[in-house]
Amino acid sequence: MRLPVLILSTLISIAPAAAQMPVVPVPTTLPPHGDTPPVDYAQANNWICRPGVDDGTCSANLDAMRVDAAGTRQPVPYVAAKDPPIDCFYVYPTASTDRTLYSDLVPDAEEKRSVHGQAARLGAACRVFVPAYHQLTITALRYMMAQSAAAKAPPKLDFDTPYRDILAAWRSYMARDNHGRGVVLVGHSQGAIILKRLIAEEMDGKPAQKQLVAAYLAGNPDLDQRSFKHISACKTQDQSGCVVAWSTYFADYEGPRTFGGTTAGAPLCVNPAAVGGGRGALDGFLGKPSFAPPNDPPAVEMAGQLSGECVSDDKGAVLRVRVEPGKYADLLRQSLQRYSPAPTWGLHPLDISLVQGNMISLIRHQTKAWQTQR
Repeated sequence: MRLPVLILSTLISIAPAAAQMPVVPVPTTLPPHGDTPPVDYAQANNWICRPGVDDGTCSANLDAMRVDAAGTRQPVPYVAAKDPPIDCFYVYPTASTDRTLYSDLVPDAEEKRSVHGQAARLGAACRVFVPAYHQLTITALRYMMAQSAAAKAPPKLDFDTPYRDILAAWRSYMARDNHGRGVVLVGHSQGAIILKRLIAEEMDGKPAQKQLVAAYLAGNPDLDQRSFKHISACKTQDQSGCVVAWSTYFADYEGPRTFGGTTAGAPLCVNPAAVGGGRGALDGFLGKPSFAPPNDPPAVEMAGQLSGECVSDDKGAVLRVRVEPGKYADLLRQSLQRYSPAPTWGLHPLDISLVQGNMISLIRHQTKAWQTQR
């Protein structure tokens, strides 16, 4: 599979608790392929999280301290949904630090951190299913990026192995666990690229489309209004069976965008905080900063401190994030900047973290809409 150079940068991500990209040396030769036999997802040990399978990655340390623009603090205990009517099927971004082309099925600390930071909190609205898969590793992508830069040519990326696994996990889930339930698909970066293909091949215009509550595809600009034939972008919070997609940048950034202008059609941006358009208040979660009181919970919910709006121009369409005036405005901007590997990447590692509360609220609305339409 051949992708534009700009798409490659959408493949690497980190979880909100980490401030820097994991340090992985650039290999001088192509990393070894590794052992990637087909995966049997009927086996519980091939899932990172699912009902009855969880080492704490999808349940532990989710309490937060809600802090508004004035600095007012309020503890917010995490409450898991009791008997939710829908499921969330999540595919994590490039996070593996394995020194092979594809990762093994034993999630390392960075993979678990991504799952915990992006998917665990969704348990407030749904049952969470997270398959382990042989993903393209950070090691492999660093090698491919270096080779691409040297040759001044697009990299050659083969997603067939990761997709094979996620397809097998999806079909196993549908056969053994779904039982007619609604499902939300959530993917970031490499995960969003894989889920785009899954939706096109397994759901779009097919019986399984009836089970789609919504798809959240973050950090993949290779999406446009024509990506799917029968599934459209979400336009209201009470619409189900639709797609929400976005990539985040600071509102005042005007330089080249890695995540813009990569599609032949109109790039897709749907703001989880204002589905119908315009600017909306972002409800995001980050890890507790080092200067926070030691007894504070492990996460901070940012309330009224950020806003975002989808903006389209000749470079594409992105979610532009503005730091609102407040007690911690300067500190917050500096903190967010630390998550950006390079200015052209924008706030890619935080695509989901900055709108996670909005996602949960929107999923609840979409669940009611899906139940009503059944």
